[in-house]
Amino acid sequence: MPPPTRTTTTTNQNNHHHHHPRKPKPTLLNPLQKGITTYLTHHHTDAILPPSSLPKRFTIYAPLLLLPVNALTTPPAWHTLYASLTASQRNTLYECILSAFSRYNLTHIAINAPIALTDAQGTENRMRSPGGLLPLHGDFGPSPSTILNLDAPTAEDLGRALWVSTVQNHGIEQFWAPMYTMFSRGNVTEKARILDSMEGLRREDMEGAGMSVVDMYAGIGYFVFSYLRQGVRRVWGWEINGWSVEGLRRGCMANGWGCRVVKVDGDGVLEGGIGVEELVDGLRDEDRVVVFHGDNRFAARVLAQIRHVMEARGRWAPVRHVNLGLLPSSAAAWGDACRMVDGRLGGWLHVHENVDVRRIEEMRDHITKEIGRLRATALEFEDVVAECRHVEQVKTYAPGVMHCVFDVKVPALEL
Repeated sequence: MPPPTRTTTTTNQNNHHHHHPRKPKPTLLNPLQKGITTYLTHHHTDAILPPSSLPKRFTIYAPLLLLPVNALTTPPAWHTLYASLTASQRNTLYECILSAFSRYNLTHIAINAPIALTDAQGTENRMRSPGGLLPLHGDFGPSPSTILNLDAPTAEDLGRALWVSTVQNHGIEQFWAPMYTMFSRGNVTEKARILDSMEGLRREDMEGAGMSVVDMYAGIGYFVFSYLRQGVRRVWGWEINGWSVEGLRRGCMANGWGCRVVKVDGDGVLEGGIGVEELVDGLRDEDRVVVFHGDNRFAARVLAQIRHVMEARGRWAPVRHVNLGLLPSSAAAWGDACRMVDGRLGGWLHVHENVDVRRIEEMRDHITKEIGRLRATALEFEDVVAECRHVEQVKTYAPGVMHCVFDVKVPALEL
């Protein structure tokens, strides 16, 4: 190494009359670029790539370093070099990158990709399985193609998977297995809206018997946890993907909420044929989440049976909100949602839809009218006038398409 350069400082009262050229600011490298630069410096010395030729973006979901879909293909000079590396060289590169992130204790690297709307066979991707996640470094668990029933993983499958976590919205921790389930950062604003005293979720609304919420697409707890943090007594969730159910359970444990998982078979029968009374007997007050692992087309029927038993025992908290968070449309669950909102008190449906940005008002009117019709059918009334109280534009889903949440209020009965 060359000897360090000595810097001599002289004091000159007239220095302010002389104009010295400013030294260029050193380029600050982020940890991803530092790791790549370390690799090039020590293991690929013939390559000269300026920082502008290195990828910059990454996301940390400990213990995973997640790179964007184009991380290895742009800029072109970097793509050319990466494509020329052998498997052994790439492994060394990944180790250098992880070393640069040592303060975060990361062990795995993957490239992200958008969630496909259909699977390889062209059928609807109802479970929102990632499919496009490309593991680069580390053991992520068994390949999804080797698991016999992907929506019902075994305990061994769950144990072998890589589980990652993140903290959002004032310390709420969420868990998921990235090989088998998605995570959407874009929901953070809607979570915050629930936590920010959304209509019908203020502290005074929780008094007395309290309230329950139904989340028809519970996932890993995206909105479930926000409702709980806001003070809802219990969330009744439905989720078809067993990986998401396990992520929800782990998240409940980490955040200090009790969770009861109940499997529901294809005929709507509860696990092991247990009766509703037996289920209610086993529920503790601290079980703030009851998640049914199965198809939510049974939701209204099952919850009506549970309500009947719990009301007789003075343990029922009325359902005042139903969350309908499926994209591109949750319309298939609107009817059951209208049956579950408390008949006497009324409540709110939070309808998530992907909408043409030019037709948001038109969609608002359609949803409101349809919810009113379905609510009238549920209550066996001639007419119910629903009201859309708010339309939240969450995020752009695709060019010209907006993910919107329509807060639709169904009225209390006039007795």
